[in-house]
Amino acid sequence: MDIKHYYENTQLTLQQIADTLGVGYKVVFNYVKRNYSSVYRKQRKVANYATSKQGNKNPMLGKMLDQHPRYKGVVSDGKGYLMVVKPVWYTGRKGSHHVFQHHVVVCEEEGLTQIPKGFVVHHCDGNPQNNDYDNLLLMLMEEHAAWHSSQEGATTISKESTAKWLEARRAGYSQDIVYSIRERIAACKGGQEVTSPAE
Repeated sequence: MDIKHYYENTQLTLQQIADTLGVGYKVVFNYVKRNYSSVYRKQRKVANYATSKQGNKNPMLGKMLDQHPRYKGVVSDGKGYLMVVKPVWYTGRKGSHHVFQHHVVVCEEEGLTQIPKGFVVHHCDGNPQNNDYDNLLLMLMEEHAAWHSSQEGATTISKESTAKWLEARRAGYSQDIVYSIRERIAACKGGQEVTSPAE
């Protein structure tokens, strides 16, 4: 076997070819440089490098999330809200890799698998980056809109006062609306049964 055979038919490096044939590295290097174009040599080098990183030889194999060197963890959505990698248990935002951090916090605390349809998570102090559960409240979209229009000009408001406002507002709801709210929340808790107002 000669240099040509090993260079064209194997993935051996120039040094490995020299060692296999029992010749010096310079002999193999000069032969390759004389007989193969720089384009061919570069293509072989690229192909061999790619192959050398496949399977178990891949230094990134199995490195995901915080083990990956480019992992960012919590990132901004560009509008002031924080996003995190979507947990395996989270069933909302299908096709998305990231979800809002405040949604995950509320779901974990309330035992939900996603934010129910028609609901939003309200930041009581108005700071979209304060995702502490004591600052978050789950409410209907229309309740959220009504809250913001009723509180124009207000500064920091506690979760307790927001919850009292929400409770007072819901006291005026019909039993059907209350049942519908409970039903939507229960559906996101794995389908727990809700007692209807007629029962």
